Order: sequence, then structure tokens, then C-alpha cells
Amino acid sequence: MKWFGRAGVLGAAGAALACLIAFWLSSTGIAARPAADAGAAHDVVRTATAGGGSADRAGAPPDSSHPAGAGPLGWPVLGATGRARPAAPPKASAPPPAYPPPYRVGTVLHYAEQPSHYCTGSVIDSPHRDLVITAAHCVHGGAGGSYLTGLGFAPGLSAGGTEPAGVWRVSSAFVAPSWVWETDPDADVAFLVIEPLHGREIEDVVGGNPLAFGRGPGPVRLMGYPHGVDTPVVCDGTATEPVADRLRVYCPGFSGGTSGSPWLSGVRPDGSGSVVGVIGGYLSGGTVPYVSYSSVFGPQVRDLYQQAVADS
Repeated sequence: MKWFGRAGVLGAAGAALACLIAFWLSSTGIAARPAADAGAAHDVVRTATAGGGSADRAGAPPDSSHPAGAGPLGWPVLGATGRARPAAPPKASAPPPAYPPPYRVGTVLHYAEQPSHYCTGSVIDSPHRDLVITAAHCVHGGAGGSYLTGLGFAPGLSAGGTEPAGVWRVSSAFVAPSWVWETDPDADVAFLVIEPLHGREIEDVVGGNPLAFGRGPGPVRLMGYPHGVDTPVVCDGTATEPVADRLRVYCPGFSGGTSGSPWLSGVRPDGSGSVVGVIGGYLSGGTVPYVSYSSVFGPQVRDLYQQAVADS
């Protein structure tokens, strides 16, 4: 696993919506992030089993000090009806993004007593311009696990830990039921719905890469934030498919904190490309920093994306 840290629980999964599971937090935004917890070292929720020698890429041990129904910092956890949100205006009415494509990738933060870098995520193109893709194990612990609450997203984290594009509140998350109930590695994908900041949607500010489904082996670019690093690690490699529907790439430096890092295909000179995978899936993305895995984005991921779009 390539994740770090977990705290806050939602208890049992709330209501299922079209057989997909979402959790909602309150609508209050986060304006700034204090210094990250130096004790954190990977990025997210772990299942209840004690994996065999896994070099987690996600997070610290669970912290169950927050009761069900209350998120970290006292943020309430709402029910499955969530919060009503007006449809975003047509994209043609929005000004061009203020930041170049690499800023679409950023750190998924967990807010407990103090914020910590948990995983990596990336902004994707969507009708409401408010979605980030990451790994499901960055959001839910899988079978026997629970939801992580109190998440934020900092796109384009830069040297010195600055967040040039701000810190954005995660209002809800979508994971497939096969991950929640079975820890299905092929369902290790999650979509985060991002609250507007200063009246703007996140995709309006940094842009978003399109999703591509059903892509197999081929050239990819990985981009992620290891824990304790303020600038992303970028690697161009070739994805292979050692097992059906599971991709593997050899790229050094993708250690704790890089779960959820996007795999980009068809990378353009400006750094944009299509997201064809995220670090996750088999072995929760890998047990060593130089080998990473992703599931192939198939019908299950497409359905999950469509559900997130419909309910964002």
C-alpha cells in the first residue's frame, strides 16, 4: 500500500445509492492548511487484516476517537441525501484555468488534530467540474473497514509546502460496493466531490484531465506526492498487464503518500493527458517504491464515475 494515515469513522455505510456508496460531510470550506504532521508517512485507510510485510503507501494507524456521525474537527457527517447543489454553468462561460496542467495533481489531506498528507489525487474533467480521482483505499478500509472523514485536497503543492491553488474541502466520496464489502482490488478507485472555493469550482481553477476507459499496456506517466515531499515525483514508463485487468509499471520513488497517483496516457507537451489508472488495486498499489499497480478502468469504474457525476 502507498497511503498514510486514517482517522475518523462513519460506522456502517449509510444508504446505498444505485448500489454505490457515498458519504457526505458538512459544507463549510477550509481556507488554509497548517503545517503537516511530521509523524505521518504514507496515505490511507487499511483493511482489518494484517497484511504480510506490506510497505504501506498510505497512512498511520486508525484513530477511532471520533464518534460515528461526527467527523474530525466536529464536522457533521450527513445522511445519504447529502446537500443540494445547483448545477454548474456551462463550461463555455468559465474563464480558462489559472494554473498549468501539472497543478491538476495534488495531495489528499486528512484533517484530525492537525492535517496530514494522506494520498495523492488528481482533478478530472466532469460536467460539474468538481471531481478528483484517487484510490478507494484512501477513502474506505474495505471489507470490515470504515470510511475516512475529514478530507481536503491541495492541488499543485509546491516547494515549502505552499498551496498556490488553495486547499479544497471534500464534501463526499464514491466507492464501489465491491470494495466496501469484498476489498475487490479491481475496484480500488474513488471519486471525491470537491466543494467550491471562493465561488469557483476546482476544475475552473486548475483544469481537469479526461478519464479513459479500457486502456491496456502502453506508455504512461505517473505523477504523485510521496509523504514529506513538497514537489511531485514524475516518471515516464511502460505499463504492462501481467494479470488480466491489472496494470504494472516500474517507476522509482513512489513510496508512502502516492496511493491514488494518476497514470496519464497520451501526455501532451503541456503535461496534460488522459487518466487511465491510479496507483492502487493489486497489493493496494504495490509494496515497494519502484513497482506500482493499477486496475484497468472498466465498466465498474465507468459506472462509479457516472454515479459521482449524477450526485455531485
